[in-house]
Amino acid sequence: MPGILSKLVSSADLTIQGLRAIVYGTSLFGLAFLCNVAQFPTIFIYPFSRRLMYDLNSRVAGGIWWVMQYIFEKRHRARITYSGDVLPVKESAMVIANHQSFVDFYLIHSLALRRRILSYCKYFAKDSLKYLMGMMFIKRNWIHDQRNIHQMFQRLREDASPIWLISYLEGTRVTSKKLIESKEFAKNRGLPILDHLLLPRTKGFCECIRQLRDTQIQHLYDLTIVYTHQEHGVGFSPSLVRVHTNPLNTEYNFHVHVRRFPLKDLPTDDEALTQWVYRLYQEKDAYLDQVKKQGLDMKKVREEPWF
Repeated sequence: MPGILSKLVSSADLTIQGLRAIVYGTSLFGLAFLCNVAQFPTIFIYPFSRRLMYDLNSRVAGGIWWVMQYIFEKRHRARITYSGDVLPVKESAMVIANHQSFVDFYLIHSLALRRRILSYCKYFAKDSLKYLMGMMFIKRNWIHDQRNIHQMFQRLREDASPIWLISYLEGTRVTSKKLIESKEFAKNRGLPILDHLLLPRTKGFCECIRQLRDTQIQHLYDLTIVYTHQEHGVGFSPSLVRVHTNPLNTEYNFHVHVRRFPLKDLPTDDEALTQWVYRLYQEKDAYLDQVKKQGLDMKKVREEPWF
């Protein structure tokens, strides 16, 4: 009898979690749809003020980001800590981060929210994600992407709008299979072998930095995202379904290590900049390895209040 009751309780819990996931998923897709509807009239503003259109669209999109972040941090009580550099408020920047999970954007947005620039987060996104708002779509075809990148930076120069331009230089999420393939690729070409990260893709990054030097973006932020599960340890990240079904504070710790670099201090030569990026990722990899073996240095960890 106890075994039967336990199975019934477990089955009921799974049913409740499934219903919660459906409710949250439906609500978020509904919000995204309403956001697209709300953005449509702004096309009539474009001939008169492209900057006003950009601001209005960003604020609408930021409303959705805020709701999602509220659910993550307040409703499901995600515990987020930070270390490294303290970023200025409302500073435009290019942001790069390691890519472990679909949940990564919650960690990036937690920082953007506290720096009052959440509405202006724009991602380099796969071309297949055409209905995300305000993103820079890429096909991973350099000739095609280079043209799009040039057009985007031309608009940045003309509008001087606030922005966090966010990119995952690894190009895809880390998996065990991809990590093995990345190590083999690096070994065959004499490149740095990373234990926790995929080898960064540098061609597009170098072009972006070259284009950014005469825009309002004058800093690069490097974020190293760390997931720690109470039982499984460092590197075990929650799924989106898990994020939107139960409180996270008893299972996970989320951490972001921050580094801020002036663009003027980065190499101007592509080969030197490529080597700089490889060194940066070796440092990120070493940081993740240290956290995995020794845990976070709590003397350097801080919490930041919700804005």
